[in-house]
Amino acid sequence: MPSIITKPFDKEMQSLLGELSSGYHAGELSRKDPSELPEVIYTIEHNDEMVGYGVVREYAQGNQLIQKAEKDYFHPDERYLEKDFYIDIKNETNFIFIEALDVLKEHEGNGYAAYFVNWLKAKYPNKKMYVYSLDKSQNFWYKQQFEVVGSTVWMTYN
Repeated sequence: MPSIITKPFDKEMQSLLGELSSGYHAGELSRKDPSELPEVIYTIEHNDEMVGYGVVREYAQGNQLIQKAEKDYFHPDERYLEKDFYIDIKNETNFIFIEALDVLKEHEGNGYAAYFVNWLKAKYPNKKMYVYSLDKSQNFWYKQQFEVVGSTVWMTYN
């Protein structure tokens, strides 16, 4: 059975992510300035081997995620396409954002990502969750009962 291990997101972890040959967000996370990283990263482990990881941020106010989205996800000329996201998130409080969820390629298809999402649902039973989904991962999020936010690629649960 897999387990979720909370680890400090320090230079050592960034180096480990930089050495991975798979993991969609690994390269990006390994190059980020430490001030841009959360304090912890969650590793998905099975038989003492890391099979994936997740980065989750807790937010108290919607404008905090709006600022991050505008900086990291939205092209300035295309923000008008995200109006449904702005409407949905602006008054939200006390929610989480799943910034990254990767299962290493050689471990895909074994239910590790679903295990992580179920773990999050148990850890944060009363919090709304948001994720910026990629086209290739949208079906996964639908299976986890996430719904699309308006006409955007953002998805939410709860």
